[in-house]
Amino acid sequence: MKLLTCITLLTCVITWAQEGHFSGKVVNEGSPVSFATVYIENLSKGTTADENGDFMLRNIPAGRHQVKISSIGYKSLEEQIIIIANSKTEETLELELNQSELNEVIIVDTQTRLTRRTPYNISSIDMQGIVSKGNPNGMMGSLREVPGVYGAEFGQGIVKPFIRGLGFSRVVTIYQGNKLENHQWGADHGLGINDLGVKKVDVIKGPASVLYGSGALGGVLLTHDDEFYKESNKISGNIGTTFNSISNGIRTYGSIGKMLTNQIFFAADLAYENHADYKNGNNKIIGNSRFNTKTLRIHTGIEGEHFQNKLSFSYNDQKLGIILDEEMQESKSLATTRNDREMQLPFQKVEDFLLSYNQNTQHKDLKTSLHLSHHSNIRKEIEQDYDLVDLGLQQNHTFLNARISLNGGKINHSFGTQGSFVKTRNIKDSQEFLIPDADVFESGLYYLASLELNSWYFQGALRYDFRKVTADAGSAELIEDDFILPGNPDNRKLTRTFNGFTGSIGATKNFDQKNQLKLNFSTGFRAPDLAELFSNGPHPGTSRFEKGNDGFGREQSVQADINYTYRNKWFEGVFSAFGSKVNNYIYFTSTTETIPEENLEVWSYLQTNAFLYGAEFNLKNSWFNNQRLVTKFSGAFVRAEDLKSNRNLSFIPPDNFNLELGYFGLKDKSLYAFTKLRMISDQNRAGLNEETTAGYTLLNLGLSKKFHFENHQLETGITAYNALNDNYVDHMSILRAFNVSSPGRNIMLNLKYNF
Repeated sequence: MKLLTCITLLTCVITWAQEGHFSGKVVNEGSPVSFATVYIENLSKGTTADENGDFMLRNIPAGRHQVKISSIGYKSLEEQIIIIANSKTEETLELELNQSELNEVIIVDTQTRLTRRTPYNISSIDMQGIVSKGNPNGMMGSLREVPGVYGAEFGQGIVKPFIRGLGFSRVVTIYQGNKLENHQWGADHGLGINDLGVKKVDVIKGPASVLYGSGALGGVLLTHDDEFYKESNKISGNIGTTFNSISNGIRTYGSIGKMLTNQIFFAADLAYENHADYKNGNNKIIGNSRFNTKTLRIHTGIEGEHFQNKLSFSYNDQKLGIILDEEMQESKSLATTRNDREMQLPFQKVEDFLLSYNQNTQHKDLKTSLHLSHHSNIRKEIEQDYDLVDLGLQQNHTFLNARISLNGGKINHSFGTQGSFVKTRNIKDSQEFLIPDADVFESGLYYLASLELNSWYFQGALRYDFRKVTADAGSAELIEDDFILPGNPDNRKLTRTFNGFTGSIGATKNFDQKNQLKLNFSTGFRAPDLAELFSNGPHPGTSRFEKGNDGFGREQSVQADINYTYRNKWFEGVFSAFGSKVNNYIYFTSTTETIPEENLEVWSYLQTNAFLYGAEFNLKNSWFNNQRLVTKFSGAFVRAEDLKSNRNLSFIPPDNFNLELGYFGLKDKSLYAFTKLRMISDQNRAGLNEETTAGYTLLNLGLSKKFHFENHQLETGITAYNALNDNYVDHMSILRAFNVSSPGRNIMLNLKYNF
């Protein structure tokens, strides 16, 4: 037995000693090339560089290997490398700009055949940056840096995305291939996901309903998993921790995975996060802003040359404190001691279970994509007693997405279908009921065609959707609660249907190696959600009685979008402008009606026609020959008008700008220091039942350093958010009317070890 053990250990040592690592940076004349692909063909192993051009391939057999490097807009590069056993090979890979490569097909989403050259406005943001890892606001903490993206807050941990002035149910989130429906209950419910195991997020701005169905009116958040394990035939991964001073919050996370020799992979991600109440800029504790989350993700599948599949399971458990309207009144504040983490009333308890299967095949002139998923979301609002559920809802969502793409030469064709069935049920023994039980069935068919013609790339799509919503108030609990559907039907059931066509047509023009223009004209739609159609009850945790309207028609938008990109050796600039008309725009407003016996104000959903327009820009410049100094300047504005009443729409983001100065230090550029200014203008265009809001400026500072230990790497980071400890109330805060201020200074400390 001892001999066998020694032989096994010796074999492991010899095997390990016969491997090395390959890392480096992909650049163009000194400037980083973001998200370039680095691929070793004979090993069928590859990776994607991050936004700074950095990459790493682990556990490569010693010897000579042929590496191919490619990125949109650049000539592909093939280079031979020599891997030395038990060592790390580092190289800077130089790519050249190439006009023809601007038309290379870079897949953004295999389910819909969306590519980088598609004439949609698409922005990407890296979710692995150490200086922002573990942000208390989750993914939205980083996504706010994308021009045109904003967040509506309900305290830390609950942030709703807005794209170009449209939010709530008008933004679709694709996570693990699944179209999430769990965050559409209302303003005080977040996305329900975090950045664990997520490599990057693509933001599609403007109507994408033709690709993603009902809801993608404002845009899409498309998450991509970090599949590092596909590059390694040895166990690899990372472990890290984050500390946030604003809430004494601690987040610990880890990922591990391995690719077997038979092309089967296994991986897992795990995270635990716990926060006390945060402090505002006046060092006042905002009571009941505490929250904690537990997340587990498991993946397995096959990564072949012509066939890939992936089976994933995710579990997310959240407990989120609900900040009261009266929190700023000292006598009614729920604030306790500084480091109190025990959940107090009221709070939300949210559980998510998501099982998904994704499959792709590639043949000579045929490509297919298949997605199947089932998502269960259990949401409980607990207000009066820890053992009682005031509002409880369970949603089960089954989702299908399938596509076939045919290469017809200059013209490529894609045919797709999507379908979903959402079953919503009130949890028995709940104390209150806001919406009825409901079943939602939705199906859609779409056709997408693209044409290459010299320096032009054209793309058009047409889609038909059918949606059926059946509300049922016949359960014993709803009858006992006297829940009444509109019209009070005898069978206590209502059915509403929505259907119609959507489409898009656009073009991308590459004038030369430096100039690119995108033009797009599209329509989008959104069927009203359950709350907008059938709400009829008090909303726990608020002072509102909410009423829906089952007579609503579907929202329909028409938008024109223009996007211009200029890049050279030192500079890259992106400019976008859009105009959008939305018919049957649904908004939520307070009425003059009250319910005295319950001290509740009645809020109703109403419809109007709206017009929105705006612009975004993103400028990046690298300075001096060594390209170490980088400046970034971005901004966005949006205007929105109620066409029926000739007044401003409510809840529209203010003009906002971001200015960043960064410097790469040390010989290997492993040190990065930055300073950022986030400038928010006054919002003087108040809408219905809304007051103007003062602007503010936040200073953020950060420093990160990478340390290399043989074949491993340690990443460290320190970031100061709101370094000057300004006290402010954001216009998009759900609690703005009650003057609940946002977080003050936050010192974030990060450690991450990659093995």
